[in-house]
Amino acid sequence: MASSEGRRLRVGIVGAGVMGGHYATVLHEYPRSEVVAVCDLARDRAAALAVPSGADVFDSVEAMLAGADLDAVVVATPDWTHRGPAVAAIAAGKAVLCEKPLATTREDCAAIAAAVAERGVPFMVNFGNRHRPAALRVRQALRGEGMGAVQHVHTRLNERRDKTATLSWRAQTSPVWFLLSHCVDLVGWITGEEFVRVYSPVGGGGDDVVAVLAELRNGATVALESAWHLPVGFAPQIDFRVEVITEGGALQADLFPHDLQLFTTEAQALDHSFGVRDVAGRLVGWWQQSVRYFVDCVLDSHEPSPGVREAWRVTEVLLAIDASRRSGRPEEVAGVGGDGQA
Repeated sequence: MASSEGRRLRVGIVGAGVMGGHYATVLHEYPRSEVVAVCDLARDRAAALAVPSGADVFDSVEAMLAGADLDAVVVATPDWTHRGPAVAAIAAGKAVLCEKPLATTREDCAAIAAAVAERGVPFMVNFGNRHRPAALRVRQALRGEGMGAVQHVHTRLNERRDKTATLSWRAQTSPVWFLLSHCVDLVGWITGEEFVRVYSPVGGGGDDVVAVLAELRNGATVALESAWHLPVGFAPQIDFRVEVITEGGALQADLFPHDLQLFTTEAQALDHSFGVRDVAGRLVGWWQQSVRYFVDCVLDSHEPSPGVREAWRVTEVLLAIDASRRSGRPEEVAGVGGDGQA
């Protein structure tokens, strides 16, 4: 791409739901990007999201790609619907920022990967937890502070039922795809190791609770857990933590910091790592930084990460977890596009 000095990345957003709204806010306020188009099957919802930026409104991806002058497209649709808009945008030569996970089937992952390989456009799946300061610090510590080889990782991500109950497409997903996708990516990223085997029995929590015992390529074990039906009275709202045991030490990190207690009709522990404004009125936070990172990579001709193959590996792990829950047995993690064992 030509010199980015003074340029603003012109972005179209596909999906005007909650996540589409978050993307629109960050991209509209970031000096290096602008929202020029919003697309949603519900045109009135797209129109409402387009108001702050004055973006054009479309009710199909094809119409948006044909009618808007775009550099990049954000795919902010439900997790099993990413293939269509992603492949269309890639085929049109646009950079793509896709919500996690990459896709929910091997066929969809392969189609997106093939499109990226053919057109060579920047592509990133937004596993934004990589930009949390605590996660970055854990990764750095495991690589440079004499910790030795990783022996065991335990991570959990649990949410209250009043959050997940608001999902209009809740019946089409599960804690495996909605929550554990974050954990799987995080473990692979901080350790630099790949999952080779998983086992996930269906216990008393049924489809609302997922527990996984896994093995990494270096022989380390991993315990993963997610539940999305914590009671409304669970004050922290989200329970997100990672613990690592190595040959030379141990690490523990709370990935959802709660640094303020608010007492009204009920006690709440508030998270100030997402969407807080600084004294100049600018949005700060780990997820916002992840979106800006994508914009910077595209404008400055750097390859964003995680790309399609890293994200495909996450999907293969999640598919193996689902298979284990059906079979009641440990399942091998399939390879990615001819790579062999993932």
